[in-house]
Amino acid sequence: MPNRIIKESICTSDSIDSLTWFEEVLFYRLMVNCDDYGRFDGRPAIIKNRLFPLKENLTIKNVTAAINALARAELVILYEFENKPYLYLPTWNAHQSIRAKKSKFPAPEDGVKSSESICMQMQANVPVIQSNPNTESESNSYSETRPRAKKFVPPTLEEVQAYCQERGNRIDAAKFLAYYEAGHWKDSEGKPVKSWKQKIITWEKKDAERGGKKTMQDSYDMIERWANG
Repeated sequence: MPNRIIKESICTSDSIDSLTWFEEVLFYRLMVNCDDYGRFDGRPAIIKNRLFPLKENLTIKNVTAAINALARAELVILYEFENKPYLYLPTWNAHQSIRAKKSKFPAPEDGVKSSESICMQMQANVPVIQSNPNTESESNSYSETRPRAKKFVPPTLEEVQAYCQERGNRIDAAKFLAYYEAGHWKDSEGKPVKSWKQKIITWEKKDAERGGKKTMQDSYDMIERWANG
């Protein structure tokens, strides 16, 4: 497996700073265990055994909670493929080199991105051993503690500029905002945008696939059509 790159920008990253020490360590260990496309098995037991083989006292519950925290911070994206959980690092292409011709895991675009359902499945896959099991009590406890979905808040120009600078892309923050504001923060399929950072990543991929300038010009043309329509 090739060496991974960790840049000094992590020291001033708001996303990294929001993590606990254990969550941050798990994130770095995940980086060196992901395949060459930034993908990995999403099952907590596999993550625990691969990332922390010598930590016998570490529980799957701790690992599950940490993965969920990384997902909330948008440092990992959780998805399903054929009812199996997987994850990938959305900033992978911006910082790592891809040498392998094929990934070991299915592509995120071939699966279903559903952080909430994946988190629930991850919790459901955790074996619970106790002397007096109480299924109803555990179910109620989980329902009360499960984080609610965050209400989408459109970003400011400064936030978009800072995130683009952090990722080192060529996206024009003002054009990005104009594009989604003209469409009332709905994607090309008419669905409400849930994560503007994920849309930034999507623009990056399209920019890379189609040569950069052509992609941005297409976006400008679409903004004009929406503004005039």
